[in-house]
Amino acid sequence: MEFLAQQTLNGVVLGSVYALYGVGFGLVLANLKIFHVAHAAVFTWGAIFSWHLTAHLNLPLFVTLPITAMLAGLMNVMLYFLVIRHLLSKKNTQLAAYISSLGALIFFNELASITLGGVVVRIPRSAYPVFPVTIGPLHFNTLDIAIVILALLLIAALHWTIHRTQFGRESRAVAFNRDLAALLGTNVDQVSCGVFFLSGALAGIAATLVAMAFNVISYLLGDNYLLIAIAAMVIGGFGSVIGILLGGLFIGVSSTYVTGFIGGSYRDLVVFLLLLVFLVVRPSGLISTSNDLDRV
Repeated sequence: MEFLAQQTLNGVVLGSVYALYGVGFGLVLANLKIFHVAHAAVFTWGAIFSWHLTAHLNLPLFVTLPITAMLAGLMNVMLYFLVIRHLLSKKNTQLAAYISSLGALIFFNELASITLGGVVVRIPRSAYPVFPVTIGPLHFNTLDIAIVILALLLIAALHWTIHRTQFGRESRAVAFNRDLAALLGTNVDQVSCGVFFLSGALAGIAATLVAMAFNVISYLLGDNYLLIAIAAMVIGGFGSVIGILLGGLFIGVSSTYVTGFIGGSYRDLVVFLLLLVFLVVRPSGLISTSNDLDRV
């Protein structure tokens, strides 16, 4: 029983990060109906930015995180203009944008490999002191607490932004019908830039948290978690911020159970099976009545 409780706690910590990654991916998909796989490269580079800032500039974590969020957000906006925007008026936009985004993913993965010298790097522990915490049978640390709190705060802030601000209303309008929103006076390019920036910023923060939790940064970091992010989005519900949070927690707990009771090599297999089951049995996801970005 104690082992089960410990694995559940570990799953909640991981699931919080998965949710951040999945929400960022889902924002772009809901806004432009495009499978932006280069989001994985933004995730990878978010971790690399944090590594540079902490290892080479000796910046503490509370300074590194906002800078990383800004850099990753700007990188995603750059990708919007370079590989997505000019294809929005073409035929077969979704397929063309997917291929273009895939090319960007390959390019930036190779660039990341060159930057890292083909080796695994780590964020210095001095950037984020970690202290152990024990409550009854549960063992965790201050980093675990910070990850869960930060993830929940960011997702709550995003949910509020989408439902309570002018930008959120315009984002939902563009997601519903881009051409109609433009006719009604919405600057669709500006809105899409904002969505891509938020998506990239969330990816950068999630990547930093993953890099700290596992103490590993590789040039394929984003690719390794892309399936999990997609699964969290599908299981939670396309376009639903709260749904993706629940989906991320579900995947996180499920994957830790599999790792603890069966073995880590089966984790991706189980995640893929869960993805298939939900696509067949409940394609609308856990929350299908609160589609934040697809409804005006």
